[in-house]
Amino acid sequence: MASIEDQKILIVDDDVTALTLYETILRAAGYKNIIICNDGAEVELRLRDNDASLVLLDINLPGLSGIEVLEQITGTKTNLPVVMITGDEDLQTVINCMKKGAYDYITKPPAKTRLVTAVRKALEWRELNSELWAMGRRVLDRATLENPEAFSKLVTSSDSMLAVFQYVEAVAGTNRPVLIMGESGTGKELLARAIHESSGRQGAMVTVNAAGLDDALFSDTLFGHKKGAFTDAHTDRLGLVERAAGGTLFLDEIGDLAPASQVKLLRLLQEREYYQLGSDVARSTDARVIAATCVDLGKRIEDGRFRRDLFFRLMAHQVTLPPLRDRREDLMPLTKVLLLEAARELGRRIPRIPKELNSLLNLYDFPGNVRELHSLVFDALSRTSGNVLSLATFRKLVHGKNIPDGSEIDLGYDGLVELIGHFPTMKEFTDIVITAALEKAAGNQSLASRMLGVSQSTLSRRIARNDASFGGELPGDGKGD
Repeated sequence: MASIEDQKILIVDDDVTALTLYETILRAAGYKNIIICNDGAEVELRLRDNDASLVLLDINLPGLSGIEVLEQITGTKTNLPVVMITGDEDLQTVINCMKKGAYDYITKPPAKTRLVTAVRKALEWRELNSELWAMGRRVLDRATLENPEAFSKLVTSSDSMLAVFQYVEAVAGTNRPVLIMGESGTGKELLARAIHESSGRQGAMVTVNAAGLDDALFSDTLFGHKKGAFTDAHTDRLGLVERAAGGTLFLDEIGDLAPASQVKLLRLLQEREYYQLGSDVARSTDARVIAATCVDLGKRIEDGRFRRDLFFRLMAHQVTLPPLRDRREDLMPLTKVLLLEAARELGRRIPRIPKELNSLLNLYDFPGNVRELHSLVFDALSRTSGNVLSLATFRKLVHGKNIPDGSEIDLGYDGLVELIGHFPTMKEFTDIVITAALEKAAGNQSLASRMLGVSQSTLSRRIARNDASFGGELPGDGKGD
């Protein structure tokens, strides 16, 4: 979003006193780029020469009326909000203006707060419209990201992840908050940094973990304090909001924020102002806020532990990162990248990855997501003594017991006989394995085929040919993906 000083506001009124009043109020509120016009016939020319962000338009103009000027503007500039100024509150007049495309109306003489609020909300509407247009354009052109380097640490080939990247890149340049949701370990902080790097902001990204911060510590950490604010405050100290000037303030674990701190954060988002501890002078900020949580904020709102109005402020843009179990195509690429990272950190040669690892990874749901996979890969490399990656860590995770490398997995002869009634033939054993894979993959043949190490077409043919051998329809039969 353009800064408040850059927003161009065109005021159209034939009353010089009224023009002076509006301009004075808006300049005091921080709007410095004001264009004055006292003739409706000149509006079209003024808009042609100036890229206005908003028009304040008096309805009672001599010559070309305010209604006629409104029709001119809305007919050619669909994303330019017009706030009508009227000397009376005739309902039919107001309805007529709204039908012709006016964003809002105010009555003369306007209260200071009403005028400033109407202008602010109209400009927010304009920004949101621009963002929606940009996102729509991005959806139509999904070919590439404009700044792929910003997302390079988020390894993926998943369509769901790429859709998230395209969305956040489209809104990265705005000043509105972003709320990132997702399970622990899905990469929320990495995505926040990608948003920051895509935003073009010159300031730093400053990270604050809200978990465990009481209100006093939260206020001191974010807003800083003045000398003498409390016993140990021997000098002035700037808070992290100040350090994030011109950049991004990333608030992690926002769902754990104390109630009193939620009120202060709400003010920061609404007014772009805050108070240092020990000071009654408001300080302004242009830092962009990104928040992240792994908890269900909806439930916290119902429980009274999270403010509904704060949630609505934070969710101006919101994304949810999918868990690793929902993007299994990323398992092996991530493993390879993490193995390279582990080898560099541990000073080891990169071992060969056994083919069995792909099947083992697909048999596990990774409740800890990428963070858990990261730990498993590091542990596996630490246990590797030869030139082939040890799978002991992954086998124990999947099978629930230690199976040393080089050992054959016990197929459980007695268990198979008890299940089948006799030792299974090769065909019976194959059918059992296919059924188990389909059940584990919830009917997804693409995933089941990867677990079995065969192509999806091979699995589909096998299912079609042996359907009767399974006593009826197989899980996933005919469903594919």
